Amino acid sequence: MTKGTIDYEVPITMASDTAFPNLSLFNHVHSNKSTVCHDLWPFLDMQVRENLPSFYIATAIAACVLNIVTACIALTLNAFAIFAICMTPSLRKQPNNYLFCSLAVSDFCVALSSQPSFVLAEILLISGRMEPYCYAVFVHFYTSWVFCGISFLTLSAISIERCLALLLHLRYTELITSARVIIAVLTYWSIWITWMTILWFGVRHRVLTDSLIALGFLIAAIDGFCYFIIIKNVKRHNLQIRQLTLCTVTDRQDLERCRRATNTMFFLVSAFVLSYVPFAITTGISALQEHEDLRTSAAHCVAVTFVSANSCVNPLIYFWRVGEFRHVARRTLRKLNFIELVGRNHSVFQTRVHSFLT
Repeated sequence: MTKGTIDYEVPITMASDTAFPNLSLFNHVHSNKSTVCHDLWPFLDMQVRENLPSFYIATAIAACVLNIVTACIALTLNAFAIFAICMTPSLRKQPNNYLFCSLAVSDFCVALSSQPSFVLAEILLISGRMEPYCYAVFVHFYTSWVFCGISFLTLSAISIERCLALLLHLRYTELITSARVIIAVLTYWSIWITWMTILWFGVRHRVLTDSLIALGFLIAAIDGFCYFIIIKNVKRHNLQIRQLTLCTVTDRQDLERCRRATNTMFFLVSAFVLSYVPFAITTGISALQEHEDLRTSAAHCVAVTFVSANSCVNPLIYFWRVGEFRHVARRTLRKLNFIELVGRNHSVFQTRVHSFLT
């Protein structure tokens, strides 16, 4: 091992041992300082990263800038969404809004932890500080698995909730209450965080990783079934809306409200899937490569940026599709005198332009 570098030679069986490195903090006390870099070997080839080509540096810098911008937007918009739900009684009465709140909290946490750790990791890599880079990468991996996983679970819960709303009709308000939704949200948050913490910091066992993969396929299958039921019922509801003579005004309003909420779910799910398509492609290409190619890694940086950007797209969908979210945002901005300030500045600007032209 030469001076200023880390010896990254590890057993070849390590990459196939598990998908989660065992990074117990207790083990770090008795290990050498390159433990984290060794444990990250299945994911990253540290030797390749010691001499970065210019195209990778340019791509990483662009990805960092985009992550900083989208993180700031996500923090602001998701904070508004959380505030809107917590401070508006009419929003708190609707059980599905607690699922939107869960999604907003997980997106807020992505912008607060995953994106800054990604930016820090790339800066440390470009500056050649490999040991801190490994720790930053670990934080990014762990927080991404935790909060992006919760976003996936929340979207699945939203799909199930919409499916039940279409199937249960009048029994929906009796069975799906705000208290039950809150309990469900707290339950899957607790289970998922505990599971991820055990996998990343504690027990490294094949059964746990295989169970995680099986759970992912099971949830995807349930989601697919829910979407099939939802699409089938939405078509029937659209037909009922067109047949105005068969529906009262109240029935039409209920059907329209249900259809709009269902369409909002489709927009959220579509945004989530589209943001993960580049990530899935680059991950698949990387898995097929015998040795890491930094061209693929550069593309993966961009793909990770798309995934993170989803955290600022979701609140935009809330405010676009749900009128009460927009009303709360406007009311809050008025209290902060932002709208009045912008209006005054705009009027002054118009007056000056008019006087200049005349």
